[in-house]
Amino acid sequence: MNDLRLLARIRDLQVSLATELAFLTRSVDEQAPRPDVLRDLGERLLDLGGALVERADELNTAVLATLPAHGWLPEAGTRQRALGVVHQVGPRPLRCGPIFLALCGAACFPFYGRDPAGRTARHERCPACAEPGRRA
Repeated sequence: MNDLRLLARIRDLQVSLATELAFLTRSVDEQAPRPDVLRDLGERLLDLGGALVERADELNTAVLATLPAHGWLPEAGTRQRALGVVHQVGPRPLRCGPIFLALCGAACFPFYGRDPAGRTARHERCPACAEPGRRA
């Protein structure tokens, strides 16, 4: 599904939601909620929610395809000219903005290879991420 179409559906819901909620609130206050109105809103929310989750999965799959299979990524914000540390982000890393969170909680750059100074490939492994059973 196209992202612009999803955004249009969210905006449509935003526009109609205030009116629908006001109607639902009145009907509940009068102890006469209408099942058709509840079902319509529920189905719209389920349908939109499903489409959003599906799109998030597509985007996540595309991002994961760019990460190395071994799961070790360089630490974000490492000092220049210092030997950096790599962290294990796992098979489905948690994305937090432009970075990923490692198993130990460190922020990691979403790339692997050599940095401009040629050091990235030599980064030491984080001791917490390198515990037995967590090695890539």
